[in-house]
Amino acid sequence: MSSYEQQAWADLQEHWRKKAERRALPPAVRQATGAASHKIGDTASSARNFVSSKTPTALKNAGDAAVDLTLEPTVKAVVGLLDWVTETVQQFSEPESVLAFHRDKGRPVSTLTDLQALDLEALDSFTKGSVWKWRSTGLVEGGAIGALTFIPVGGSIAAIGLDLVVMHALTTAVATQAAYAYGIDPTTDAGQEHVNRMLRKAWAAQAPKAGTVKSAKNAFVMGRGRVNWSQRFRSDHRIAAAVEKLLKQVNPGQHVPIQKVVTKMPYVGAVTSAGVNSTVLASMAKNSIHYSRTMYLARKHGLALPASLT
Repeated sequence: MSSYEQQAWADLQEHWRKKAERRALPPAVRQATGAASHKIGDTASSARNFVSSKTPTALKNAGDAAVDLTLEPTVKAVVGLLDWVTETVQQFSEPESVLAFHRDKGRPVSTLTDLQALDLEALDSFTKGSVWKWRSTGLVEGGAIGALTFIPVGGSIAAIGLDLVVMHALTTAVATQAAYAYGIDPTTDAGQEHVNRMLRKAWAAQAPKAGTVKSAKNAFVMGRGRVNWSQRFRSDHRIAAAVEKLLKQVNPGQHVPIQKVVTKMPYVGAVTSAGVNSTVLASMAKNSIHYSRTMYLARKHGLALPASLT
């Protein structure tokens, strides 16, 4: 084991120790997390479809739905986004980009097995900058789909479902590329479990986002055309009431017109989607890389995995 790998293994041990400590949640929180994981289990296990398929059918169907649902000015943008996602998933569903990277560096590799013979430092050079790249991707995708939700007639709540489809594909791509980067084949049974372990965490993190965006959308629709506030509206649309309260804190003593709040709802949806998706993809990239690095070193040098990973 090189000195670089020795330091990396020590850092990874500390990383997993801290994560294990953070998992010591109160019982109620643990139960809620377990329930969320159970609900997303079937969805996460369908990663095989994205990993093995050259053109994910789910994305094709989502693209057709987008064309039917969106207004003409939005169609090209949405379909372009979906095409980009499909191309990204296709590219990351094959190890060739990883192998080509190392060949360009003068490393004689032709299979994933060859990668396992390289030093960790060489493999890390491929994933350098991945977290920042995926964080930026999440901002763009989340903002676009979040804004689409509020387009009259076209976006509707269907955009929330579209966002989940896109994020499922992207998180699968993140985990798949991280596995390939460290010589792990995600198309095998063991590789599938490797990818699904990461996906379950990513899907659980997105649950609050859909509720917030949907609430903002409902407040936007029901608030259009209203002139006066009512207690019933505040009770039914608490996200609008929260924005009203925030604006009153910024401008103490001033009345906040309902339309001023309603027009802020699309921004709430877009910012929420962008922020959550950015965080999810960046976290997915970081955790997938840590996990893949750990599995690589443990397998290469016959080391025992951290207790939290067994």
